Amino acid sequence: MRKLGIVTILIMIALVVALSAKGVHEHVLKTAQIDEASGLARSLINPEILYTHNDSGGENAIYAIDTKGQLRAKIVIEGVQNRDWEEIATARDPISGKAHIYIGEIGDNAARYSSVSVYRFPEPSLVSGDSLYTIKTYDTITIQYEDGPRDAEAMFIQPQTGDLYIISKREEKVGIYRIPYPQQTLKINTAIKVGTMNMQWVTAADISPNGRSILVKNYASVKRFKVGRKQSIAEALARRPKNMPYKIEPQGEAICFDHKGKGYYTLSEAGEDGIQILYYYK
Repeated sequence: MRKLGIVTILIMIALVVALSAKGVHEHVLKTAQIDEASGLARSLINPEILYTHNDSGGENAIYAIDTKGQLRAKIVIEGVQNRDWEEIATARDPISGKAHIYIGEIGDNAARYSSVSVYRFPEPSLVSGDSLYTIKTYDTITIQYEDGPRDAEAMFIQPQTGDLYIISKREEKVGIYRIPYPQQTLKINTAIKVGTMNMQWVTAADISPNGRSILVKNYASVKRFKVGRKQSIAEALARRPKNMPYKIEPQGEAICFDHKGKGYYTLSEAGEDGIQILYYYK
């Protein structure tokens, strides 16, 4: 009976693994320009396009890839240095409806910077045939945490309100910070701590297009949090999440929902073999 019980458990584990991987599609990233992917966001105006960028010290550019891993365009942000770009997000202005890209220079391993920055600019329409774009006009959103410097790699914008959220990385219970809409560009914004969540080493996050689901990942897992109609973001992230399928990556620091808010993509830094895989969980 004991041997039978062990065999049964092993079979059940194998079935769970098989089921969790059933809907996973893998596409090798077909460019050498992205080797330390540290953020991922879906385009709002260009069909089947995702945006990503390299980690600290990388070029001051984001890369438009299609959902098969092919590089389609490079977008250079003129006059900005990639000190520690850790996250990227897209959102429409809740008043004008205009689509924007947000680049989160929010990494701070030693928690020593008095402020961090988010760069925002209108999302360009990627015309077929053009592969290089230069952004000369952008907003700089300067942010100070109300409780002192923090290292962070996760950021998203609530689609209905335009509020910007940052989740810290290194605490035993990471902090949830809100920067209310409209974010100021001529003075420093205060990141208000609105709650904590029972996760550590958070490396990425995204919110669904309808604002009803949030994905949060760390190096070992992806979790989905449901947002009730009368719930705040902080309340939703404090609840017990659902564990989602995830293949462990070499250093996974990027996630985003697909354009319908049903499936999701993940991307990692390159492994020892130099290969990077864009995973799609359907």
